[in-house]
Amino acid sequence: METNENRIDRDFVSSAQVREKINGQSNTENEINLIIEKANDSLYSIYVFNKTTDSLKISSQDWHLFLIQEAKNENGDWKPIEYWKYSWCGNSYLSEKLKPNGLLKTESKVYNGNFETQIRFKLLNDNKVYYSNSLVGFVNFSQFEIPNSITEYRTYKRIENRGSSELLKKIIFLEPNAIREFVKKEEAYLEKMSELRKKNRK
Repeated sequence: METNENRIDRDFVSSAQVREKINGQSNTENEINLIIEKANDSLYSIYVFNKTTDSLKISSQDWHLFLIQEAKNENGDWKPIEYWKYSWCGNSYLSEKLKPNGLLKTESKVYNGNFETQIRFKLLNDNKVYYSNSLVGFVNFSQFEIPNSITEYRTYKRIENRGSSELLKKIIFLEPNAIREFVKKEEAYLEKMSELRKKNRK
């Protein structure tokens, strides 16, 4: 399992051909449609389509959408094969408005492996989750496993060390409200430590 490294295509200009293709696949009731296609053997093209009549705020981190890949495992269950690494620098977080019927494009890695399965993308935006259509792809079974090295990242290690392995999974797999939950736990922990220090001074 690796971090997702998608990159927003700042030079993308939608054509009539692209719009026709996107409109043909835009069949959900969600305000945002996430549509993927294989650009080549190494890259997926991912389109974010605003189906509403209002502009929508699209959040990003250093020009990366909050996006991970998922795949069906041998039991046919959707499981993440990538995780998200949040930046703890406030300057990393950006947002832009996507106009009604607007399109935004990003690209992400195509994996290869010996297990044929279905691949989809998961987007977290404005604390809501959106899923793309699925395509046939290939992965290795090891991609379903969370790497031990993830806790080398200071904040993730702190979360897990406090007995919050489930919260850590929510955060790295882009679950709604996960960051809010972490902030609340962090505030409660710091308050508890402050009270203990006050008691020890007495």
